[in-house]
Amino acid sequence: MNGKMKRNGIKQIHGLGTIKNIKDLRDKINRAKNKPTELTNLLCKDFNIRQNDQDKWITFDIATNKNTYNIKDLFDTYAIGGVDLSSTTDLTCATLLIIKNSKKYVIQQYFIASERIEFKIKDDKIPYDKWEKRGLVTICEGAKVNYSDVTQWFLKMHNEYDISALWIGYDPWNTQYWVEEMKQQGFEMVEVRQGAKTMSNPMKQLEADLIEKNVNYNNNPILKWCLCNTAVKRDDNDNIKPVKGQKQRARIDGTVSLIIAYCVLFDKMNEYLALQEE
Repeated sequence: MNGKMKRNGIKQIHGLGTIKNIKDLRDKINRAKNKPTELTNLLCKDFNIRQNDQDKWITFDIATNKNTYNIKDLFDTYAIGGVDLSSTTDLTCATLLIIKNSKKYVIQQYFIASERIEFKIKDDKIPYDKWEKRGLVTICEGAKVNYSDVTQWFLKMHNEYDISALWIGYDPWNTQYWVEEMKQQGFEMVEVRQGAKTMSNPMKQLEADLIEKNVNYNNNPILKWCLCNTAVKRDDNDNIKPVKGQKQRARIDGTVSLIIAYCVLFDKMNEYLALQEE
């Protein structure tokens, strides 16, 4: 793609040297080399090359971070939560996002129904059973995900590791009784609608953090898989939101859950940092 830009770019860029500065354009190209979302915008706006409204979000190299942590190192910390409940028969993900020493740490737990797991292993071609043995997946008894298991995981993180979720973001679709259950347990719930207007800036910040390797997600293979599966849908104002790519069976629940936590962080950043300083 970069070679094509160099060979054909001059002919394709209308206004080059008049309304468009070649140095500015070169800077944009250099930034776009490792950022798929910026590359898409550059090709469309500056090179007049039409793009699909759904494009790959980040590369495998950007998604990869081999850094790990011991959860005990995150003992007695404040966190921000995010949950993607999806459908009751699909994969659900709960996230805790923690900032410590200017680094972001991500703890995630996934949930799947026991009566669906064999089908999902074959359909998704993913080793959910092996991930369950590693403690990354909770298998809920029955034919659907038990949202109370999600509640219990947040309580476990608080009771066993003293990781306190100050706010937990959620999509309001079909979550009413679970939200009430969480409130009864003392959690403060924050509604986050899954639209481009809400998610665009937090998603772009997450992308920047991933590029800078500023997100330590303990090398969780499920989150890495979800990140690589994620595409973006953009509107006319270059706002973006996460969507599934060409492989509709590929899961993005971990990405969505993390972006929801980022949305809450965007809204509560000053309060969160102030509490950390106390």
